[in-house]
Amino acid sequence: MHGKKIILVDSNNLAYRAFYALPITIATSTGTVTNAVFGFTSMLIKLLEDEKPDIIVCAFDSRGPTFRHDIFKEYKAKRKKMPEELSIQIPLIREVLNSLNIESLEAEGYEADDIIATIVNNVKESFDEIIIVSSDKDILQLVSDKIKVMAVKKGITDTVLYDTNGVVEKYGVRPAEIKDLLALMGDASDNIPGVGGIGPKTALELVSELGSIEDIYKNIEKVKSEKLRNLLIKSQEIAKKSKKLTQLDSNIALNLDKVFARKISGDAYSKAEHIFSLLEFNTLKKRLKDVVNFYGGLIEKKSDEKSDILFIKDKTEAKRTPGLKKKIFLNPSAIEDLTVKGLKKIFISNYNIEIEEATGKENQGKFFSGIIIGDGIDNFYLFDEAALEDSDIQGNLAKVFEAESVVKSGFDFKQIFKLLQKFNIASDCKVIDYKIIYLLTNPVKSDVTIEEIFTEILNLNISEVSNTNLELEIFGQLGIGKNGKKVLKGLSPENGKIDQMMFHFESGSIIAEKDTGVMQEPVQKKVTVDIAGQLKENFDYLISSIKPLLNNMIYFSRIEEILTSRLKKENLETLYWKIEEPLIRVLADMEFRGVNIDIKYLNSLIKEYDISIRNLTKEIFRLCDSEFNINSTQQLAQVLYEKLKLQATKKTKTGFSTDAAALFSIYDSHPVIEKILDYREKVKLKNTYIDVLPNLIDTLDKRVHTTYNQLGTTTGRISSNNPNLQNIPVRTELGKQIRKAFIPGKGYGLLLSADYSQIELRILAHLSDDSELIEAFNSGQDIHTRTAAEVFGMEYSMVDENLRRKAKAINFGIIYGMTEFGLKSRLAISEEEAREYIRLYFARYPRIKNYINSLIQSAYKSGFTTTMFGRKRYIRELSSTNANLRNLGERLAVNTPIQGSAADVMKLATVVLFNNLKKEKLDCNIILHVHDELVLELKEENLERVKDIVRDSMENCVEIKARLKVDLKAAKNWYI
Repeated sequence: MHGKKIILVDSNNLAYRAFYALPITIATSTGTVTNAVFGFTSMLIKLLEDEKPDIIVCAFDSRGPTFRHDIFKEYKAKRKKMPEELSIQIPLIREVLNSLNIESLEAEGYEADDIIATIVNNVKESFDEIIIVSSDKDILQLVSDKIKVMAVKKGITDTVLYDTNGVVEKYGVRPAEIKDLLALMGDASDNIPGVGGIGPKTALELVSELGSIEDIYKNIEKVKSEKLRNLLIKSQEIAKKSKKLTQLDSNIALNLDKVFARKISGDAYSKAEHIFSLLEFNTLKKRLKDVVNFYGGLIEKKSDEKSDILFIKDKTEAKRTPGLKKKIFLNPSAIEDLTVKGLKKIFISNYNIEIEEATGKENQGKFFSGIIIGDGIDNFYLFDEAALEDSDIQGNLAKVFEAESVVKSGFDFKQIFKLLQKFNIASDCKVIDYKIIYLLTNPVKSDVTIEEIFTEILNLNISEVSNTNLELEIFGQLGIGKNGKKVLKGLSPENGKIDQMMFHFESGSIIAEKDTGVMQEPVQKKVTVDIAGQLKENFDYLISSIKPLLNNMIYFSRIEEILTSRLKKENLETLYWKIEEPLIRVLADMEFRGVNIDIKYLNSLIKEYDISIRNLTKEIFRLCDSEFNINSTQQLAQVLYEKLKLQATKKTKTGFSTDAAALFSIYDSHPVIEKILDYREKVKLKNTYIDVLPNLIDTLDKRVHTTYNQLGTTTGRISSNNPNLQNIPVRTELGKQIRKAFIPGKGYGLLLSADYSQIELRILAHLSDDSELIEAFNSGQDIHTRTAAEVFGMEYSMVDENLRRKAKAINFGIIYGMTEFGLKSRLAISEEEAREYIRLYFARYPRIKNYINSLIQSAYKSGFTTTMFGRKRYIRELSSTNANLRNLGERLAVNTPIQGSAADVMKLATVVLFNNLKKEKLDCNIILHVHDELVLELKEENLERVKDIVRDSMENCVEIKARLKVDLKAAKNWYI
């Protein structure tokens, strides 16, 4: 075998690195942990991308004892057994390698290093460059002019490449002397004993001055220190044995001809792509395709190819919809045909395509937008924004969307609903939304694209789908261009620009659908349409942009079939139809409406914060008697702990910590700590909200339109971004100052805040069926005061603020699975006191203790936990061998049913309130959803009526034993 470059991978070493670098929560939707496989595969692809070797070989350690155990029985005796979560991934790594036609070598009685050394010994004259991927120190003995070692320093991508000079610079010896250095100083990771009493410094001096172990003992009299000389003489046997352990065996019997016969070839993609789909490595597929293309081009997979993947997965194969001859009906008159066809189901997609530079500078920054409706047979109906402005089309589309007999099916209906709302097209209908159903049945995912759904559910390569050869017949209306020639209506002949039209035929004819009134053309008569110059460029761009969407829609019925089956199998149909499905249009309405911002107030706040931050900076410099970068944790640590000599309480890998917890622990040590914390909070709020909000104001309606993530959290809570409204501080004055910028829109006089009172504790009382807590809530008592009275054994009226504070910490600590240590830190008490408080709490509320135990036991048994409405969360941490991760899993098993049920109730309340407001036809809108709070804008004269509707909707949306209570406050802004 000859070539320019070969890469040899120590696979066990890289797998360990990946396993500990990436969180164990990386897993498939069926629960198979894949963090090591993902990290290993990502690094493998990176090697192929960056290095482009002629060949790559992956070596694995022998699964049993090696020859080194014969030399020294205690070899690697102190090394912990491979974690089970990693061991089950090694076969998956081999599966990935096999699919790529990359050799994975293992030799009985030898380690991966020995296999690599043997290959190097056999091919070092045949390759211009050899790269070994390993972080083991002993592999460095192989480094030479053409042999380099790539070691992973941190994570899986931060690497260093050692050549001869690099080894000398790092360890002070030549590569060939690494084994002697390790033999003298020992290697704790492999339990190589070395010479007792000799550390790295002395070992380096000996090797540098005298050379190898053999040379040292030949010249033992040259060792100047008598003590060291005697130590070496006494330990001669163990020193030589240690060298045998560090010495790599480069003469293993390997069939290298067979090894080098395996190369990445064109058919590798189809095999590996299937494995990647099963492992759900969607982000790696594009990189994989590019790599395989480089090594010989793609060969399409055969339909009967299968994988021997080692975990269970839904293997339902995609069924290609028969018949690829499609008719495209262009707006506007196609809607008349759609409304009289009596369809039972329609498939819907929206499009919003940015016009790129290729279509002409005058179009840059503009979008082609509209919706596509498919009948699931052979017809598509396309409506651009120009058509959606037509009142007849609006009315006919509304009939289609509101027809209960027609099932509406598609991906991400929130975007579709917002587009329809823009043109006042009613869309009060039930929908089958693939995005929501997928995320509901895959709760470990926070988001998904239609491409990822194709890949996972249908096992289809999205490029295959997008490039399906459709034969298109395009039906539309004709007009006359300014040059007198026939043009397809939708082009604007007056100004020569595209007018948001979508399709140009590829193979087929453009057919006049009916007489247009502009030009008399018989129905179905083929005509020649003039599309020239800039118009043709736009048309060609549009066809290439939107055709993949049509190809996607061909498979929508199959996706729907699989996803709705999963929904039923997981017993999530009630949750979807009662809460998540109706919530889609509510969130669409909220996003579309947005919220009004007081820009004048915000600008004044920006100036105020600028002055305050400057003054704080000066004060911090004065108190520290030094100017430095306050935002630099390293510089701040130097000032606090070295210059000011404050007592550091927390250390990280890079030095002493300056995070909030560390600073609070030394809060009273120096007045500068208060100023630093104040500075940080103001800088964070300014950078996150005050400076950002003005840039997010829509230029058309002057409102901010946040994006709500319906299933973006594992508990089911709604989150938001651009801006993230969830993180605006609620209780601090600084947070309230920002909330003050949110005001009613034009025509509205008030904002109404509706905030659930202690909903999670009420849920806990209901689920645990604790009569004491239930009675306390239903009688209107302050729950924290009641808890203090119960736990500390006193009259309700005797509880002071300090005891109430402690009871509050316990109440909420229970929800979050707080330990004695956590309560100790929260209340600044001893661990013994914290333990006693928790004991007293559970002694008084035994049903809660029993409920918590039952949650943990159930989660261990099933691997997941559920909310009141059946929402699931899989807790992989419970199966970990790591005690800290298992403890985390137990806390999640406790708080998820409580927090998740509260999130479900909040979502249901939002839906019920939205529908009730709509039913009453009050000019009032829900504009914000933040944790347990809804914010509405309304007219002042409707305040009392709206309050009644809000209270009734939120408190009675679901019946629980500890009755729900909502706090209502109205004001001119969100400073409530």
